[in-house]
Amino acid sequence: MKALAIMLASAVMAFGYGYWDSFDLGARIPSLSAVSGGMCGATVPDPSSALSVFVNPSALAASSNVVVSASGWYLGWREEISYHYTCIEPYRYNIGSMIPRGAFAFAVPLGRGFTAGAGVSTVSQYQMKAIVQEYYEITPTHRELWNTMFTDAYGNISEALVSLAGVAGPVSIGISPGVRFGSGGSTTYANSVFGQSSSSVISWKHSGFALRAGASITLGCTVLYSTHTTGDHRYLSFTNLGASSSLAIMNGGYLGAEIGVLDGDNLNVTAFTRLPGAIEGSNMYMGVNGYRPDDALKAGIGLSIGGDYSFENYRVSAAYHFHSRYREGTAVPVRYINHVYDAGDLLIVGVERSF
Repeated sequence: MKALAIMLASAVMAFGYGYWDSFDLGARIPSLSAVSGGMCGATVPDPSSALSVFVNPSALAASSNVVVSASGWYLGWREEISYHYTCIEPYRYNIGSMIPRGAFAFAVPLGRGFTAGAGVSTVSQYQMKAIVQEYYEITPTHRELWNTMFTDAYGNISEALVSLAGVAGPVSIGISPGVRFGSGGSTTYANSVFGQSSSSVISWKHSGFALRAGASITLGCTVLYSTHTTGDHRYLSFTNLGASSSLAIMNGGYLGAEIGVLDGDNLNVTAFTRLPGAIEGSNMYMGVNGYRPDDALKAGIGLSIGGDYSFENYRVSAAYHFHSRYREGTAVPVRYINHVYDAGDLLIVGVERSF
């Protein structure tokens, strides 16, 4: 029981997939719209989507029609725990998937350069079952298993926001205040080779203020933009700066890059592009991302590809977004771990309808 209490109390503040992430921040959804997902979560303004309420509220200022948007996703994950070579089982693999979730938003032009909107979305999920093992030293070259920890976690964090965007000279500005709320918990079992096994049940509820804001300016063929999302003890803050440039030869496409920080110091860099598709009315999206969290052994990599197709007053879109993280063993409170690797596979679809 003592070991179990130590493990629960020492759960590291991180977001991702696997044993330790199920206690605190859970799995943050990296992209709430399919278009953003096709560009590794880039927050470049997208005036065709009401989901800009979440992604970049400044984009709503360019909307001239009533727009209703929805997205849905399926998220798979895996975690690899690499132990010291002297441990009897040097690797532990956890794998699973989340319950499908989604987002919904709408935007309504008010006139005089202002647009209002509202939306609700799941922003973080906790449906993870994972195992971690603890070893003790027999000799300097041999370590035996003495405790196996299993956790079964559940829950979601969601946001409900209202939004107002407008134009101030050449600058578009948007803010989306609201509430961040959710509930969840976990049941953790400790099966010890020596002594009595134990278990612990934790449940939690969360409610607090949330704010997403964005600003953008168009300078010829280049768009400069910035976004900010507030954080709390269950959701990391995020701030970034980006630019996209549309070249004549790209026929409406663009290239872009953005740099951001999570929780004030975790660097996140993304490069992305939108290219015209082979079919009229379609576009292709691609992105590559590098993320360096605390205690990083290597930079995490993200890759994405997606596309959309517009017809009549509709736009349908879909994307695949892979993202990963690679941490030193010192990032987690268990001895004899060399590194922890975890990754997620996001499949997301979306639809927009303008009126």
